[in-house]
Amino acid sequence: PSESGSPKSNLPVKKRRRRKRRSRAIALIRSYQKGDWNRASGELRKSIPSLGVSLAVHAIILLILGWFVIRNQDDSFSPLELGWSTVVDSNEDEPPQDTPQPIVIPSVSMNRNPESARTALPEEKTPEQPQEQQGQPGLKLGDVSNALRLRKQKPNRENGDGTGAKKGAGREAIENALKWIAKQQEADGRWRLNGNYADAGTIETDTGATALALLAFLGDGHTHRSGDYQTEVQKGLDWLQKIQRENGDFFDILEQGREAHFYSHSQATIVFCEALALTGDDSLRLPAERAVRFLEESQNPLLGGWKYRPLNDDGIGDLSVTGWALMALHSARMADIEVELNTFFVAERFLNSVQEQPSTAAYYKYRPDFPIAESQRHPMTAEGLLCRQWLGWPKNHPPLSHGVKFLLAEKNLPEWKPRRRNVYAWYYTAQVLHNLGGEDWRNWFGTVLPLMVTAQQKAGRDKGSWHPMRPEGAFLERSHDAGRLYLTVMCVLILETPYRHVPLYEEE
Repeated sequence: PSESGSPKSNLPVKKRRRRKRRSRAIALIRSYQKGDWNRASGELRKSIPSLGVSLAVHAIILLILGWFVIRNQDDSFSPLELGWSTVVDSNEDEPPQDTPQPIVIPSVSMNRNPESARTALPEEKTPEQPQEQQGQPGLKLGDVSNALRLRKQKPNRENGDGTGAKKGAGREAIENALKWIAKQQEADGRWRLNGNYADAGTIETDTGATALALLAFLGDGHTHRSGDYQTEVQKGLDWLQKIQRENGDFFDILEQGREAHFYSHSQATIVFCEALALTGDDSLRLPAERAVRFLEESQNPLLGGWKYRPLNDDGIGDLSVTGWALMALHSARMADIEVELNTFFVAERFLNSVQEQPSTAAYYKYRPDFPIAESQRHPMTAEGLLCRQWLGWPKNHPPLSHGVKFLLAEKNLPEWKPRRRNVYAWYYTAQVLHNLGGEDWRNWFGTVLPLMVTAQQKAGRDKGSWHPMRPEGAFLERSHDAGRLYLTVMCVLILETPYRHVPLYEEE
């Protein structure tokens, strides 16, 4: 109690006011219950000011909320975008007004409204954009039933340098390289990137090394059933099959998230699919099918890409890994192994997400959430365009033509010079151009072939191979850490391009 003796004098003002209002309300109720109308009316009059203030405040709040609701019914309102999230229209079946209807099968697009997820362009000058944008062609997987035909015809392999000569320089370079690769095989059948040879790499994956070596042999038509390297190919297949896990994974290291994981698995999957398609050896079908199923299950089921580990629907893939995975699935179709159609649909969605701009499909970047990088534009555009060819782009599709124009630009022409050599970009460029054929392909291949032949080691222990650091290649080529075996195989695969696969547009 206070000095005045009042126990209420120390109560906070708000509490005293609440008690006073409560007492008045109780008195009002009791007056009505007793029928004392005069007293009830008096109590009601005392409550009118506070009641009026309360009603006015609530009315103002309701007016403000109503204004927000009416304002936000405008069609231009869009949610806040974070990272590379996109706005999805309520009517998924209606394409943007300025985009023609797609043909055959509607393609799956990440961005129904291209302006809602535009990536900021770098300061570097971007390539010339197509003057007229067209809708994406629909998914239309080509006929691959006869894709390996040229490997089975030895006379065609004799013309491996594309000159028509029976024993051209390109043919000799391939034969010398395959001899060197065969000598690097371990006793148990595997190859190693960091093996016992000069300038070995530092990347650890015997699966990747073995698969690459076998791709070089298979690319020239040598299998475990025919050719000059039957023993080497058989031992390599046996080693890969022995290490394959129950879930179909070929990768030789248990640790999750290794950079080499899905490169290596995809390459091994291509090996088994090509060997099966070339020989019809049914003992290879089960490991090939299990490897394909593992790829399907490891794809991001919503966004469509692949990365260094199996992805959930929130995992972000990259185009470098995704290109190898799609090549494996493309090879599976050559071996008559069924691939879920939805796998290709969501892969197309991923390709849409790594276009440099949503408004053009001519140029590509490494990841959808990464900014555009000048250093990556060449290899990623080559890889992206090849993936688009596999998924059904027609030969005369404008973005394909514009992308090819960029690949053939003077700054991207092959040069065996320091930090200019880039066999990774050339590997994809060669396939894109070979599929199209014509003068562009012949001129480009006529440029790259003598560069490789001249740079190949001509004598000594490593005759037939290529030195990974003489000169130092472009950083994204990866020869500096993948080493001599990797660079040698990549050069061989490029030299084998004229007959590794029948051109996709051969009928056209």
